[in-house]
Amino acid sequence: MNEFNVTFEPAKIEVLDREKFEEQINSIAQANSNRLVTVESMADDKKTRAELRKLSKSLNDEKIRIKKEYNQPLTEFEVWFKKAVAVLDQAISQIDSGIKDIEAEKKAERKKVVHELLVELTTDTEVDSRIFENFVDDWAKASNFNDIKPKKQLIDSITYVIDGEKQKIAEYKANKDTISNFCFGNNVSDTPYIRMLDSGKSVSEVMSAISEDVLFEKQRKEAEEKRKEAERQRQAELEKQQQEFETRKLEASFNSAASVSTEIIQSEPEKTKSSPDEEIAEVSGTEIVQKYRAVIEICFSSLEEKNKWKQVMVDNGFGDFKAKEFGKI
Repeated sequence: MNEFNVTFEPAKIEVLDREKFEEQINSIAQANSNRLVTVESMADDKKTRAELRKLSKSLNDEKIRIKKEYNQPLTEFEVWFKKAVAVLDQAISQIDSGIKDIEAEKKAERKKVVHELLVELTTDTEVDSRIFENFVDDWAKASNFNDIKPKKQLIDSITYVIDGEKQKIAEYKANKDTISNFCFGNNVSDTPYIRMLDSGKSVSEVMSAISEDVLFEKQRKEAEEKRKEAERQRQAELEKQQQEFETRKLEASFNSAASVSTEIIQSEPEKTKSSPDEEIAEVSGTEIVQKYRAVIEICFSSLEEKNKWKQVMVDNGFGDFKAKEFGKI
């Protein structure tokens, strides 16, 4: 292609009577620069402002017209040039599209190689190759390959990342075992604390949390046991007081309902049926206890009062007491 040759003549802009124009502008400006605006002159001041704005706009419009005429040849040239080279841009775009398609196909092949490397290097390990997907585009760059054959630096890079993940898994398992064993020793579930580890907490933070929870639970149980013991003692005291109250109530009832008179009919040693001549009875071992018989006569107003009195006597330890009914008075 021959050279692209263009000739042009620089336009010349000449202002006629330049000095006279500047003189008039300066005169108008000076005449109004020291104008003092007052309430009385407000109407004239607004009129003067409008006239000055109108003058400034007319001068600026003339400048725009001159500039447009001055740029007309350049504008026409730019329109022609854009149309003339449009076919060249179209050809470039078509070639660029083809190149990008080929590059995309080659990159897809390189990504496939990277995926195969990941699967190969993570086989028989606990590492999931899919977790490295964010690195694949960078690893699949052309600079990491000789055509579609991976360079050693790429293999080393992938191996390094996988080894790091293996170490993380080993550390996680060790930390998990530490937490589980500590929980087992303290008789608590490890589930919530494993969740803490999974959420990103360090093993020291989790162990500290376990210790705090165990101490809190121990203190809670001790406080609960103390509360229960205090409640048992309070309940026992209430029952004792209630029993004493019921006993006093019955005794008061009997004292008010019954007229009691006692008479000692016989006060002599009780003789056993098996040996009438003996006045003593052997109770246990070598201990000899003399027995006396006493007859107490009590009068009750009703059979119900008599039965209540008998029950009180039994409740208070007079288990061998026998009452004899003599009939109504």
